[in-house]
Amino acid sequence: MVRLDDIIGDIIYISFRDVEGMHEIGIQKPSGHYMLKGFDQMGLWLEHPGILIQHMEDKQGHLLPIDQQSQEEVDAVFMVRWNNVNTMMHYPNREGFDFPDQFRKNIGFLFKDKTTALNE
Repeated sequence: MVRLDDIIGDIIYISFRDVEGMHEIGIQKPSGHYMLKGFDQMGLWLEHPGILIQHMEDKQGHLLPIDQQSQEEVDAVFMVRWNNVNTMMHYPNREGFDFPDQFRKNIGFLFKDKTTALNE
């Protein structure tokens, strides 16, 4: 059995029941591969594939010439409500899809002198 806690940070395939409501944030396809960033009682939090902001105006609101316009890529996550999840698939041990869990590292103590540790 796969637990969502164990696959946070991995790339999952997800199929949406209704993609229409996500068009306004740039999600156009009814399914795809996304990095699972987290989950809560409302749904899944997925890494957005990329938001580009086009800077076309100056500070006074005047249109800039094309050669002075710029783009800014913004990192973002978006939520998919549980009732909008049709199906999900995880790829255990597939390179580029299954990443080491940053929260499940071995944590312990190291002793400078091993004999001191054994005698205490």
